[in-house]
Amino acid sequence: MLQILEPGILTTIQDCGRNGYQQFGVTRGGAMDVLALRAANALLGNEAGDAAIEIASSGLRARALEKCVVAVAGAPYALCVHERIAPCNAALFLRAGEVLACDAPAWGRYAYLAVHGGFDVPRVLGSRATARRDGFGGFNGRALQAGDVLRATRDACPMERAGKMLSEKFARYYSSDAPLRVIWGPHAEFFDDAAREEFLRGEYHISDLSDRMGTRLKGAAIPRKEDELLSCGVTRGAIQIPPDGQPIVLQADHQTAGGYPILATVIRADIPRLAQKRADELVIFEPTTMDAAREAWRELVELECG
Repeated sequence: MLQILEPGILTTIQDCGRNGYQQFGVTRGGAMDVLALRAANALLGNEAGDAAIEIASSGLRARALEKCVVAVAGAPYALCVHERIAPCNAALFLRAGEVLACDAPAWGRYAYLAVHGGFDVPRVLGSRATARRDGFGGFNGRALQAGDVLRATRDACPMERAGKMLSEKFARYYSSDAPLRVIWGPHAEFFDDAAREEFLRGEYHISDLSDRMGTRLKGAAIPRKEDELLSCGVTRGAIQIPPDGQPIVLQADHQTAGGYPILATVIRADIPRLAQKRADELVIFEPTTMDAAREAWRELVELECG
């Protein structure tokens, strides 16, 4: 259905990731911004976790080999269809031979290009997500390249979906300057009250060393006890404090176990906002509760097509 003419930098196939394999050393992976992935799929009536193209930089050019309806959601990339300006966060009709071009977004980093039913690539360990470090999933376990041809799992072209757009509430979620909410722990014994207060008072900026494994922060160093910690399982959103005191928030391709103490964990509902932040953007934190975190996620998924 789509032929990649120019891939841009680190353009991959992603879904919601693979569950249940961390004990075997396989990370969950999947989309950096799960909300945007779900929203792109919702525009087409897909399942929330269907596989889509994760766009991580400008430069993607893709040609429709037959008429189709696609959806792009997430960071507002400057889109053109056959040199006509097209909206982001919308479902778009492409005629056979037309080229969709994605250039630099006004803000953010990640957007998702979905097709009807998701992209038809093999499932590996229950997921179509690309695991580049392990060399499997997605399109031959690698980033997309010029010449790759991708097909949808469904042949039908849902014309009734063309022109459908996400609500303004979706964009407002990302524009919020609200602190990222965290749950304390699990390694409370490594941090005293002063360390936690320093963390909450601090203003952190995104390091340009951040990647799909982790968002590295620059700011006031968090003091920690130097006791040894046995490596333990980790999860996305966990805030590790290495010896230099500069926090690392684990992201989609995080390692399955780690030896740095975890001060807190960013709640699921705030991870998409963090994933979209660029180098040097500001990050601040505030504590919350498990009940509030669950309610925040329930409210967030209502934005997908609200």
